[in-house]
Amino acid sequence: MGEWRPEGAFEETLGAAYAAGDLAACLALLREAELALPIGPRAAAGHEPVAWPTMSGEARTWIVACTSAAAVRAVAGDATRSFRVVSLPELAAGWPDARWGLAVNPGLPVSLYLEPGTVARLAAPSPSEDRRAVPESGPPIMQKALDAAGLRDLLVDGGFRVSGYCHQAVDVAHIATPAVLADALGAEGTVGADGSVNLLRWRAAGLNLYRPPYGGADEESMAAVAGWVVEEPPFTGMGYVPNVDQVIREYKVSGVGLPHGAEVWELTASGVEHRRAVFDGDLARWLLVHVVAAGSPPPGTEPHGAEPPVVATSAGDPSRAEPSHGARQAWHSYRALFDGVEYEASPDPRADGLWMRLRSDRPAAGFVQVAPGRFVRPAPAEECEAVRFVTTVAEWRDAPCQVRGERDGELLLEYTGGLLPVARRLGLERVERGVHRRWVPRDEVRDLRDQVVDLDF
Repeated sequence: MGEWRPEGAFEETLGAAYAAGDLAACLALLREAELALPIGPRAAAGHEPVAWPTMSGEARTWIVACTSAAAVRAVAGDATRSFRVVSLPELAAGWPDARWGLAVNPGLPVSLYLEPGTVARLAAPSPSEDRRAVPESGPPIMQKALDAAGLRDLLVDGGFRVSGYCHQAVDVAHIATPAVLADALGAEGTVGADGSVNLLRWRAAGLNLYRPPYGGADEESMAAVAGWVVEEPPFTGMGYVPNVDQVIREYKVSGVGLPHGAEVWELTASGVEHRRAVFDGDLARWLLVHVVAAGSPPPGTEPHGAEPPVVATSAGDPSRAEPSHGARQAWHSYRALFDGVEYEASPDPRADGLWMRLRSDRPAAGFVQVAPGRFVRPAPAEECEAVRFVTTVAEWRDAPCQVRGERDGELLLEYTGGLLPVARRLGLERVERGVHRRWVPRDEVRDLRDQVVDLDF
């Protein structure tokens, strides 16, 4: 181990926080840092592949990272002059083994040893943690690539819930073609025969409904990161898409209701976007939209009162009064307590924050009629006494589930436990990555109840 002294503002600040025993400050500094991973002389000369620099400890293997070139030489020896520079997100996105930890400057006076779960949470914080770090940021725009069945569920069957994996649209803004986007996301089966892909976009309402999928490819890996998800490889469980060449955070959702203004966009093979449909939360239906050129404002940023251009008929069969799968709205709803009265509501996330579109079946002060027997009043969520998402949940064969539909004495259940081996053991149908469902006899379902989640906005 060579001699080393902190050099530069970053190492001096880190050293001061370390000396003060301020672990939170140390971790906050590492979250934004660029780290140097040593490369051995033979690999640097091209005589062997570049490998992960590791060291073995009593409990686990550690990836070695340093905070400067001088720290690399002090840790790995003067003969080691080469290194590659990575950010913590880049490191986590390509993490080789969920059981490995991160050793920063091992053996030096300022050294930190991070468990893999700590690395994941630093590199891929939740949307709620992002908001706390930047309070002035607006609701994030989420996005999900749709396969043919997913598109049909929305525009033909009238669905307005989303399950599985999604990501922030800004994280893939640099990707302009469908095939590259689908490959980056690990979204198999989403590119159509014409080379296009359909994208569901919406502003998140209730940041705590979007969970980073910490976990692994088996229960041992999941436990190593203190996670909750087990998926088949190439899932890494560090909060990033299953593609080690991409740095795209993803989130797992279970039956989250879509907000007013959610949209379906088509990205063509030539890289041109067309808006195809918009969700009207007041009427709980999708409306087809005229073609809109790329570069149009994202949902929620139109001037107050402005509406996107739409055709006169709703998507799907306009003669059908109720969506399929048995009164979809009966199994979930957003609710807001306003002036002491609880209303069903549709969230309306805007660039300046969350609004709730309160619904009533009769006239009331401040409410405007939008359809026979339907009156709506927009209200800032901050002015509501409570804003909640309510969904019907149950247990089937000791597994947690959501209810998604009903027919002839059966319930359509969606497994919410996050463990692929359990979903397989139960014989559930794989709808897509992370989504498993099955129709089961209603009398086999236990503990049927409403689950109420107060929204973090």
